[in-house]
Amino acid sequence: MQPEDGVAFGTVSRSDSQAPIQQLHDIPSLDVLREKLAPAVAANPNLFYILKVRGNFRTMYVRSCFVCEKPYPTLWEAAGQQREFRYENVSGSIIAVFCPAYVEGINLPGWHFHFLSGDKQKGGHILGLSADTLIYQINALHDFELLLPQNREFAGLDLCEDLSAKTAAVEG
Repeated sequence: MQPEDGVAFGTVSRSDSQAPIQQLHDIPSLDVLREKLAPAVAANPNLFYILKVRGNFRTMYVRSCFVCEKPYPTLWEAAGQQREFRYENVSGSIIAVFCPAYVEGINLPGWHFHFLSGDKQKGGHILGLSADTLIYQINALHDFELLLPQNREFAGLDLCEDLSAKTAAVEG
């Protein structure tokens, strides 16, 4: 991306390439992956964590929204136009963020997983997966910075609307 490129929302972090390289085995589902990662955040669930995973996936099930233009749709509206993709025997990376419970409303608590294939031609928000062995590194983040837009559109938004039900429907 170029500095002038924008995104509606993003979680960005540098990762420590010196973090220990670890392995996970026998991952039949996304729920099992979450369970296997639970001990990594259990010592301090009040921190953010960034996860980098590499591996060969027996199955990968993702969704991706279309490019949006002004006037930008809400997440709920954009997600209604998304496509889902199922891949078999695909290699690639998972980049995930764990957000603590206290940021609900600003971000989504818990793990949020995205996939990018090794050839960078396939990817999206992960809905399901399976793998035999995965190699990963995890980084605890001890600080975060929230940048807010400085424009008229942001100033005019009503940010007090409870979007939890719509977000749960979109994010699953």
